[in-house]
Amino acid sequence: MTTEQDSASVEERVRDLLHSDDVESAREVLLAMHPADQADLFDSLDDDERQTMFSLLDADGAAGLLEHMDEELRKEIAEKMPRGTLAQILDRMKNDIAVDILHEMPPAEASLTLAQMRTAAEVLPLLQHSDETAGGLMTRGYIALHKDMTAEEALAFLRATKPLAEEAYYLYVLDGQNHLQGIVNLRQLVVSEPQTRLSDVMVTDVVSVAPDTDQEEAARLLQRYRLRSLPVVDADGMLSGIITADDIIDVIQEEATEDMYRMVGVGADESALAPVGQSLRRRVPWLVVNLMTAFLSALTVSLFQGTIERVSTLAAFMPVIAGHGGNTGTQVTTLVVRGLALDEVEVKDAATIVAKEIAFGIVHGALVGALTAGLAYLLSGNYWLSIVVFAAMVGNVLVAGIMGALIPLGMRTVKIDPALASAIWLTTFTDVAGFLMLLGTGALLVSKLQ
Repeated sequence: MTTEQDSASVEERVRDLLHSDDVESAREVLLAMHPADQADLFDSLDDDERQTMFSLLDADGAAGLLEHMDEELRKEIAEKMPRGTLAQILDRMKNDIAVDILHEMPPAEASLTLAQMRTAAEVLPLLQHSDETAGGLMTRGYIALHKDMTAEEALAFLRATKPLAEEAYYLYVLDGQNHLQGIVNLRQLVVSEPQTRLSDVMVTDVVSVAPDTDQEEAARLLQRYRLRSLPVVDADGMLSGIITADDIIDVIQEEATEDMYRMVGVGADESALAPVGQSLRRRVPWLVVNLMTAFLSALTVSLFQGTIERVSTLAAFMPVIAGHGGNTGTQVTTLVVRGLALDEVEVKDAATIVAKEIAFGIVHGALVGALTAGLAYLLSGNYWLSIVVFAAMVGNVLVAGIMGALIPLGMRTVKIDPALASAIWLTTFTDVAGFLMLLGTGALLVSKLQ
């Protein structure tokens, strides 16, 4: 088993060898590394070291490195590479990743590269699909068999073609026009009697997706049915390609990251290590929107300036009530957004979710309201102030729960991504509602609070 410490030691050795004249030793150590570890090492090198490292790899090695490389860095490397060399490397990569690289290139450059690829006939049909659809994820690396073949004939075919491991787990039974008729898994094939026909052991109720299916839906299906690959079938029932499990792992990570980022107004492409200019373009717009919504809170507070001057203790509880309401609402929003993403929650469930959050808010609000009211009484000795604080806390927790559910559900109804800065809109509601309840009630009872 390779540990993180072992990997760090190997990477340090490769780095030292890259600066020496012992090219063969550097190549041997480098080729012994997993492509994922090579990609980590490559990312940490300077430009000269990267050039030296890349020169030590053959086309197969370069393909493996690019497959595991960060998208931005992969795009940068591909742009600098001669188109003939890039074509040779793309020929050795999985179709879907080769398509991703071609999509990132200017159309003229992509066409020039594609014209020099041996696998152009396989890659070209995939280019018409968006990156975030099943068609954009699929590869044409699958094993096609005929239903009249016997188990013995199918195994002989596999021995002759020597497919990759991920290609051979599911075997796709097609007719002469490439229509998908069923699937046979490798285990079923191995344990069947030699003369058993595939038509007798194939599964005909196949879970599949259309090429234009969103990648998130494809990921959900593959997870739900515990599949290792998912066939992509067009409207005529013809097999266009397959999506493998390792591609879906990447999608799940991308979609979860995208939802998390969007909830706080950060673009899906943002990175902690991104250049300042990019971060300014991606993050500032939503931060300005957040600032504008904060002005609403400030305006609300300004309406009660006289009340705050007469009962300054109220000001001490403003951040407590607004902050706790925001935290409560964020919990609900996160649960609903994730539930929508996993199809565990639908818009029709709005009434059930709101009713549950009202019940939760009453109990939770009473508990935290009593604690906050107790603190108010200790600070002021005024039980009227405790009542005001208690009422505001309960009311804001209820508002937070209701709005935390309705904001993402409402955004889904109007076909906007529910994760899109839900937390920013929620914070606006909880701040304004909390201040209105606390200061509004305080204004009504101001004579009893002094």
